[in-house]
Amino acid sequence: MKPIALCLLFLCVISTAMSGQTTASIDTTIYNVVENWPYALLKSCAPGRHPGWTEDSTRRCADAQLLAIVTQNMRYPEPARENNVEGTVVTSFVIEKSGRMTNFKLLKDIGSGCGDEALRVLKALDTIGLRWQPARTGGAEVRMRMTLPLRFKLQEALPYYLSDNGDTIYTNYEVAPAFKPGNDSLVSFLINRLEYPAEYNDSCKTGIIEMAVLIRNNGELQVDNQLDFSNLGLDFQFQALRLVNRTMGLWMPAQYLGRGVSTTLPLRVLFKSDAPKCAAVNQIFDQTMVLADEGAVLLEKNEPEQAIAKWTEAIKLNPNNTEILYYRGTALLNLNRKEEACQDFGAVKKLLGVTWFEGVRRLVCGWQ
Repeated sequence: MKPIALCLLFLCVISTAMSGQTTASIDTTIYNVVENWPYALLKSCAPGRHPGWTEDSTRRCADAQLLAIVTQNMRYPEPARENNVEGTVVTSFVIEKSGRMTNFKLLKDIGSGCGDEALRVLKALDTIGLRWQPARTGGAEVRMRMTLPLRFKLQEALPYYLSDNGDTIYTNYEVAPAFKPGNDSLVSFLINRLEYPAEYNDSCKTGIIEMAVLIRNNGELQVDNQLDFSNLGLDFQFQALRLVNRTMGLWMPAQYLGRGVSTTLPLRVLFKSDAPKCAAVNQIFDQTMVLADEGAVLLEKNEPEQAIAKWTEAIKLNPNNTEILYYRGTALLNLNRKEEACQDFGAVKKLLGVTWFEGVRRLVCGWQ
């Protein structure tokens, strides 16, 4: 099965002629020629963040950012992939005076679900809150129809990507990286060899730290990233890092075309104090994780409302668990409950100072 990638041909701001009806009180005309073209209102392109920019500069920035957002969110339809369907879909929509996108249409479709996918992404962007600076003519805001051609092209996807540090990281491989003593030994090692910071024994801090571990083609390893979901702090992060470094020399690299390649592997460690006074706290944390797992199972069964209910129970027990806040926020967003989702995403940012999904958060909720 050939991997698929999707390319966006270009963002085209070509208006199509569209006649409109007018009344004495409301101008419903849809314009095809204006003095000032509309552009997407994206926080990263806001004029206040770029002193000296002209409106044209802001528009070019918005076009480029919107291009990236659409590209990242479109999926090549499976029927199109199976039937080797390629080509350009042409969509159109109206930018209202309110900045909303309405009246979505397909001007050209290549079939096999491509047109529907193009419209899905555009409608989703409007639903989650993307707004536009409306077109203007004679100093007045007016409605304008835009067209957007989107190219669907099948292409071979590389089995790897280049990390920010210049490492070649394989995502496709024939043999996965492996812990030499075996998976059971790895689980035992992560549980039994993890050291709880002694000075925090009576703090009863509990939580999970997840690490993205780079297993290089020679078996050496490096921790690329840490997610401290419960904001345990630097001492706990150090112990997690120290534990993983103790596995140096115990890894076999992934194999691709018969040779060792570098890839990443997620490792999670759980911190719980053995102090007698912490038994009740540990029990609450265990209950929290059981509820979180039950929520994940419900979501897999396509029961998002029930999953949200489970995660809400879990958050009541452990309000500062940012991982569960993220899960619930994502599920709420998928149900178009944007305000509630942003409350969860904002809580994650407040607790951690930064989020691991900042691009999504900013798009949906803004910079605050």
